[in-house]
Amino acid sequence: MGTDRAGIVEILRWEHLKEKERSDAEEQLLQSVRKLEPAYWNGVRIMEDSIYGAFCFHEEGNGERQIVSAAFLWSGQEFILTVLRDEKGMFRQAEGSQEPSSQEIGAEERIEAVFEGILKRGQQKVREMEEYLISMEQEIVVGKVSRNRNRTIFECKRLLSVWKNDYAQFLNIVEGINGLGQKTEESQRQILTEESACYFRVYENKIRHLTEDTQFLYEELVHIREALDAALSFEQNRIMKMFTTVSAIFMPLTLIAGWYGMNFAGMPELLWRHGYAFVWILSILVVLLCVWYFKKKDLF
Repeated sequence: MGTDRAGIVEILRWEHLKEKERSDAEEQLLQSVRKLEPAYWNGVRIMEDSIYGAFCFHEEGNGERQIVSAAFLWSGQEFILTVLRDEKGMFRQAEGSQEPSSQEIGAEERIEAVFEGILKRGQQKVREMEEYLISMEQEIVVGKVSRNRNRTIFECKRLLSVWKNDYAQFLNIVEGINGLGQKTEESQRQILTEESACYFRVYENKIRHLTEDTQFLYEELVHIREALDAALSFEQNRIMKMFTTVSAIFMPLTLIAGWYGMNFAGMPELLWRHGYAFVWILSILVVLLCVWYFKKKDLF
């Protein structure tokens, strides 16, 4: 981005904006926020010769509470952003660019810092989630299966759903900035500089890729859930197979016990001196024969 263009960039906390002596643009931003609170309205619109926009991001894992909320007003040579809430420090770097030691940074670079901070935070979250899902899938493949995985997958799904909705809304805002900037240029009212317009066209593609990556991870959870279900089914089948094999081994012993448990007077082994030892030896031979057969058939 160039630094040769003059411009005013202000990043103000909401409390500071309410208390300070405000310029016309700052007063317009204040009234716009009060009229179109970001908690209930997100988007961009043209107000006189300026673009007003508001956006928010929600708490991770809970789509109800906002952790980042901001609004901005952008005229031809002035960009003012007020931060209503920033629990994650998303705008900390952009605020630091206003320090006296950073005065050599141009207006275009400061605007870029605001929007790049949002993009980098999203890319970092998506990258960390991707690594987590890969490690989870690897554990499932090697057999580390737990029923608590279902709860973990559900939490990841809910988290990705929040990200997907937030960045889809933010993509609409960036698309709106590009659209309104082109509209004002056609009406001979230039709000975005040529450099800003070029930057936001590129930035729109980056945000779109971010939303697509989030959607991809959301869909990848479906495959991980299927892999988990398959692993759980395999584990249950293995256990049932083991119990069936054990039961099959002891079925002949049950038959022997029932057969020699009869007390008929005419039974040959009833009064035989070695009858007890014979039944023991017969039972052991039957068990060994069954184990050999099941091992040969690779049943356990």
